[in-house]
Amino acid sequence: MKEIWKKFEETELTHSSVHHLMAVYHLIEQNGYARAVDISRYLSLTRGSISITLNKLKGKDYLEEDHNKFYKLTKKGEDFVRAVIDKRYILKKFFIEVLGLPPETAEIDACKIEHLLSEETGEKLLSFMAKYLGENVELPAV
Repeated sequence: MKEIWKKFEETELTHSSVHHLMAVYHLIEQNGYARAVDISRYLSLTRGSISITLNKLKGKDYLEEDHNKFYKLTKKGEDFVRAVIDKRYILKKFFIEVLGLPPETAEIDACKIEHLLSEETGEKLLSFMAKYLGENVELPAV
């Protein structure tokens, strides 16, 4: 039991890295492209810190950069972002509809833990919510 807390440190991506991936996803959805300067503005971070994180994400095969300096998610990056979006959605729904939290609190708390949940836990929570609500829970389209 005393080693369980170390599992928190074993996540492949930091919370900040996840937000960088989400920024790339949202910028491409919104503008059709994502450059480092756009990601910097989107996250209100310096271009230097953005560059460091983007390079790490490229090294871990979550992102690709073309010769024009445009970023896109790799298959691994797309799958990861999809899983994060799904977990955030179901967590937020759980926090609002089961725990009765206000939407703003639910959004903040879901954001804090979305990427830390295992796939198994995310699937079990989705199944629970479907039974609890007595309906099929539809995840948002990406």
